[in-house]
Amino acid sequence: MLNYKNPGRLLRVYGRSVLSYSTPKKIVNALRTEIAYRRGITNVQSMPYLINVEPLYYCNLECPLCDRQIFPFARKGNEAGKLSLELWDRILDEVGDYLFQCHIFGQGEPLLDWSRTKEIITKAHQKRIFTLLSTNCTLVTPKIAAEMPSTGLDHLVCAIDGVSQESYRYYRVGGNVDQAFAGMRLFVQERNLQKSPMQIEWQYLVHRHNIHEMEQAREIAKELGVYLRFSNLHGMEFDPKLQDEWLPENSTWDAGRLALGETRHKFPCYFLWRGLVLNSNGRMARCLIYQNVAEYGDAKTHTVQQLYNSPTMQRARELFQKGAIPEGDFPSPCRNCSFYKREHGGENQAKLESLAL
Repeated sequence: MLNYKNPGRLLRVYGRSVLSYSTPKKIVNALRTEIAYRRGITNVQSMPYLINVEPLYYCNLECPLCDRQIFPFARKGNEAGKLSLELWDRILDEVGDYLFQCHIFGQGEPLLDWSRTKEIITKAHQKRIFTLLSTNCTLVTPKIAAEMPSTGLDHLVCAIDGVSQESYRYYRVGGNVDQAFAGMRLFVQERNLQKSPMQIEWQYLVHRHNIHEMEQAREIAKELGVYLRFSNLHGMEFDPKLQDEWLPENSTWDAGRLALGETRHKFPCYFLWRGLVLNSNGRMARCLIYQNVAEYGDAKTHTVQQLYNSPTMQRARELFQKGAIPEGDFPSPCRNCSFYKREHGGENQAKLESLAL
């Protein structure tokens, strides 16, 4: 979640969460967690200080690199649904005093059930936690726009990947770019009208079909008074051929192109120590990118502490420590992770095996 290559977001999100929501208890806990991460401790005695919450699993768009499209049969029937607010209350009771940040998004569109999402934001804000919501902005109504600042939301992400319908349609399948811009403009209007401190960020996933509109996007962002963040696409790790379809050629945005078995970041996965991912079905996942196939325990029947230090989580942490796990002993998304450096042969394993789970 930390992005040191993007200092603007570092200040807007991480800086504000620390400056505005710190308590001695949170600071001490975060330091203990960081020490555990730096030392590679697998049985962590502190608590995570970040949480990603998925309000619901349903979406009105069909983005081709979304986890829902890559693994369409991962969650069906009772496994696809909406987060229980009673469960959310219990999670906050257990870990709320330790959390600096609560990010509210997942494989579904949060505004499809605004009343539920609003409760999730409000409850987290009441626990003095920095809140961030991500939406595709195609379902925004004047009512939603007017109510958003009053929830206490700190940071709103508007995911719009393109300026014209021609470029936008490639990734946001089923969406209309004019509707998305209208939604973002409504949020800007209400933020200004209510003099809200809520930050608005325009997230623009760069690919070969929209890279030519980046300069136009900068002009629109300046006009609206929103923070524009260009970001790399994810979701190509399990099919390298997708890189040729989506990544721009001869561009700095081709940096996401990876050779088989190569990793993007040369440090261990920090989220296994710092964060929690709560899926809408009440299960925890150990990966923010591939939530569907990285679930490891049910928060409805276990405490956060039990799940956070479960055998599965400890094994996942071991995978990033030198010489900890024999080859082939831990078949999971972590084994073939292309994001973070893995010790003990993880990269060789990925070169030899297909990238299927």
